[in-house]
Amino acid sequence: MKNRVAKLTQIRKIEIFEEEIPKLKEGQILVAMKSVGICGSDMHYFKEGGLGSFKNPLPMYMGHEPSGVIVDSNGSKLFKDGDRVAVEPGMPCVTSYWSLKGKHNLCDKGTFMGANAQGAFADYVVVEELQLVKIPDSMSFNLASLLEPLGVCLHTANLLEPKFTESATIFGAGPIGLCMFSILKKAGVKDIFMIDKLPYRAKFAKDFGASHSFLLADDYAKKIKELTGGMGTTMAIDTGGTTESIDGCINVAAVNGKVALIGIPEADFVTYNPHRMRTKELTIKNVRRSNQTLDDCVKNYTGDDEIEGIISHEFDFNDIQQAFDTVADYKDQILKCIIKNN
Repeated sequence: MKNRVAKLTQIRKIEIFEEEIPKLKEGQILVAMKSVGICGSDMHYFKEGGLGSFKNPLPMYMGHEPSGVIVDSNGSKLFKDGDRVAVEPGMPCVTSYWSLKGKHNLCDKGTFMGANAQGAFADYVVVEELQLVKIPDSMSFNLASLLEPLGVCLHTANLLEPKFTESATIFGAGPIGLCMFSILKKAGVKDIFMIDKLPYRAKFAKDFGASHSFLLADDYAKKIKELTGGMGTTMAIDTGGTTESIDGCINVAAVNGKVALIGIPEADFVTYNPHRMRTKELTIKNVRRSNQTLDDCVKNYTGDDEIEGIISHEFDFNDIQQAFDTVADYKDQILKCIIKNN
C-alpha cells in the first residue's frame, strides 16, 4: 500500500512523496493520521535546516504531534482496529541506562518521529504499541494532537514541582507558552504573567486568562516586580530560546527561584548575565521533550477542551507548504497550526 509522506527537501521547501508502507513487525501498529500539529522545532528545520550546528541530512521526515485511528492493530491485545489514539513521538529502547532509570526522554538509543524515524506528516505511520494511548470519543483529534506539546509542559511542571502558592512568568505566548499556562493553571498557580514579542499573541494570552501580559519591548521586569511586591516570580519559564528571553527569565525570577528552559535556541551559544543567576541562587531546569506524560495528559484534558482554543489555523495535508510558510512568517495572526488528513 502506498503512503504519502511529507519531507523537507531544502530550506523552506516541503514536498510530498509516495512510499511503500513496510510490513509490520511484532509489536508494531499502523495508524492513519488525522490531526498533526506544526511545532516550533519543525520551524527551526524549515527555516534554518537544523538546531544550531546540528543539521539533519535532507530530505528529512517532519512532524511529531500526531493523533489518528488504528487501521492495523497487528494482533495487539491492547488495541484494535478503529481505536482513536494519541501518539507519543518518542520510542526509547526501553533497556538503555536512562530508560531503566525512568528518564525515557534521555535515551540516546531510541527513535523520535521526524528526527530518526518516519514523521507524522503522512497518511499512515508505523509505531510501536508502547507509543499509543487511547483517546475517548469525546476528545477531538485536534485536541489529541495538542497532547504532545502539553506533555512537554507537564514534564516541565514535574521538574519544577509548582505549588499553588507560587507565581510564574512565561516568555513566549505561542503554543508552548500557552500550553505551559494551561498546565500551571491546572496545578493551581494563580499569578501567571506572559511576555511575547508580537502584540496579537500578548493580547491573546491576556484574553486566555493570564494575570497580565506584556510585550518584550516593554519594561516588563519593572512591572512584574511591582506586581509581586518587589520579589519577581518564583518560577520563570522560557519557550523562546533566545538570549533576550533566557536573560529575561533570570531577571524576573525571584531570589531562590526556579527557571525552566524549554525553548530551543537557533544558535549553539546564547549570552546571559551569570551574576544575577548566581546571586539569586536560581535553580535552572533544562527540558528535553517529555517523559511518560501522554497518559496523564489524556486523563487531565478529557472533558476540558479550553486549550483547543489556541488552534487558529487548519490546513489540508495537500497544502502543507502553505501551512509552513504561514507559520514561519507569522501570517494572519497565526497561533497554532494543525495539518488535517482525511
